[in-house]
Amino acid sequence: MINKASVRKPFFMKLWEHYPKIWKGLIDLGILMKYKTLDINKIPNKIVLPSTTILYVNSEENRGRALLISNGVTQKRLLHFWRQAVEKYRPDTIIDIGVNYGECIFSAAYPAHTKIYGIEANQNLLTYINRSRDAHPNKSQITIVHAFASDKDGEDKVFFVDNHWSGTSSASYMPTHQMVEKVSVKSITVDSLFNKDMADETVLFKVDVEGYEAFVLKGMTSLFEKSASVIGFIEFNSEYFDKTGFDADEFFSFLTKYFTIFIYKENDELIMAEQLKMEDLHEMFGSDYIHTDFILATDDRAPEWLDLI
Repeated sequence: MINKASVRKPFFMKLWEHYPKIWKGLIDLGILMKYKTLDINKIPNKIVLPSTTILYVNSEENRGRALLISNGVTQKRLLHFWRQAVEKYRPDTIIDIGVNYGECIFSAAYPAHTKIYGIEANQNLLTYINRSRDAHPNKSQITIVHAFASDKDGEDKVFFVDNHWSGTSSASYMPTHQMVEKVSVKSITVDSLFNKDMADETVLFKVDVEGYEAFVLKGMTSLFEKSASVIGFIEFNSEYFDKTGFDADEFFSFLTKYFTIFIYKENDELIMAEQLKMEDLHEMFGSDYIHTDFILATDDRAPEWLDLI
C-alpha cells in the first residue's frame, strides 16, 4: 500500500520531484496489479470508503490512482482520529482545511446537527470534491469553499498546483519537476466564515497544507478563543515548514497559547507536550527531518473523550 508517511520521506520526495516518470511507473504498476489493466476506461473513478461513503477521484492523476490502490485510506492515523472524534465528540462545526480529494471530510457520516466546511485551493480537484459531496448522506450540511486558507482575507496568493501529485500542491514551495501550474487564488481566513456566536459551539478541524499550517491557524484565533471547545489535527513537516520562513519555535509557542499538544511518535504512540521546541522533536525522532502529526485540544476533557493517552 502507498501511504502518505512513506511518500513524504526524503528518498521518495526526491523520486517524484526529480524522476516523475519512475514514480508514475510505480503507481501504474500498483494499478495494473489491482485492476489487471491500464486502460483508463476500465479503471474506476470512485471508491467506497470503509464508512460506505463514496469518494470520487481523478483516475488519471497519480494521487487519485494511489487512493484507488489503497481503497481511499492513505492516512490511517488521521482517519482513526477523525472517526473517533466525530463519534465521541459529536462536534457542532467541522472544518477540513486542505481537502484534496476529500478522503478525510467524506470518510464519516455526521450527526444531523453538524455543519461541515471544506476549504481547498486546487481548482482541479473541485469537480471530484463536489461529486463526493453530492453522494454523501450529509450533503445538505456540507459547504465547499474554493479559496486559499491563510491569516489574511482577500489577497491574491500564488499557488503551485502539482499536476504530478496533487497532495504536494502548495504555496510554500515550488516542486523541482516541470509538471507544475502556477495560479493565483484568493485568500480567506477561517474566522471570516463564522460571524455567529460560537460560545456554545464545539469545533473539530484538520489542517494539511504542506507547510502553511502556521498561517492558517493564525487566521483561526477568534474561533479558538470564542468557541466552547476545539479539537484539531495538523500535519508537521519540518522541510515544508522551513520553506515558508515561519520560525518553528515561534509556531510551537503560538500553539501552546491556545492548546494542549499531543504528538504522534513513529509507532503512533501519543505523548502530551506541555512545552515544545524544535530541539525536543529532534531528540524525540532522532533526526533533523521531522514529519509527524499533532492533535490540538482546548478542552481538558479531550484526552478522556478520545482516549488520547
